[in-house]
Amino acid sequence: MRRLGILAAIMISATAAAADDSRVIKLEQDVRNLERQVGELSRQLAAVQQDTHSAGQRLTSLPATPAATSSSWLDAARWKQVRKGMTEFEVITLLGPPTSMRGAADSGNRTLLYAMEIGSAGFLSGSVELSQQHVVAVQIPTLR
Repeated sequence: MRRLGILAAIMISATAAAADDSRVIKLEQDVRNLERQVGELSRQLAAVQQDTHSAGQRLTSLPATPAATSSSWLDAARWKQVRKGMTEFEVITLLGPPTSMRGAADSGNRTLLYAMEIGSAGFLSGSVELSQQHVVAVQIPTLR
């Protein structure tokens, strides 16, 4: 009887050790996967930082203009300066930040929307359509 108890204890220990081994293997796999993900995210971050640095250099090379305010886009003369091929940064520098955007940056296509409610009867709105961060179409603000 005593031998049977010892044999059962040995089998239980072996089973527990095998379970522990499989847990350790699983944890090691998880660590390797996390290391790969961290490496990929580090590469993506470096690319974004490089793009941001390049964009900063493009912005500093633009001609000096008065600081854009949230109402800069209301000036019709500024809209006349927007041309196809301008970069998104040039547009935002000229017109100011849009009131909203449509589309996603990662798709390469988006629209900068400039709008203002005028009374309860209408609103003033214009837009700049971008493809690959360059202007492809301009809709000068109109009263609707």
